Amino acid sequence: MPYTNNWRPNGLHRIFTGKVSGDEILTSNLEIHTDVRFKHIAYIINDFSEITGHSIESSHTEAYASTDVMISRTKHQLKIALLVPQPNQLELAHSYCELMREELFECAVFQSAEDAHCWVNNKT
Repeated sequence: MPYTNNWRPNGLHRIFTGKVSGDEILTSNLEIHTDVRFKHIAYIINDFSEITGHSIESSHTEAYASTDVMISRTKHQLKIALLVPQPNQLELAHSYCELMREELFECAVFQSAEDAHCWVNNKT
């Protein structure tokens, strides 16, 4: 699967590379939800800056939001930053954030790593 989890004391920076499928992202989400470190983190940065392509559809973003809403009932607050520098991915990223708008997990889309890190660390 084309991603790397970089666990930090307060969060997770997940870097996706190569061509990414919507199902791979869902699988990776479910894996981190069951990791013991997940319950202690305050943020996730999903970094798509190194992907070369994707097969993600709007039905995938709906599945991500649905599972995140369910996990938020036990996890409670979490910031999810989507680092999406390619314009052709912005619509899907914003669609996911819109689905999460009234939920416990906060979501925002960024085009630079610096902005994403500032947001998750409350430096905005």
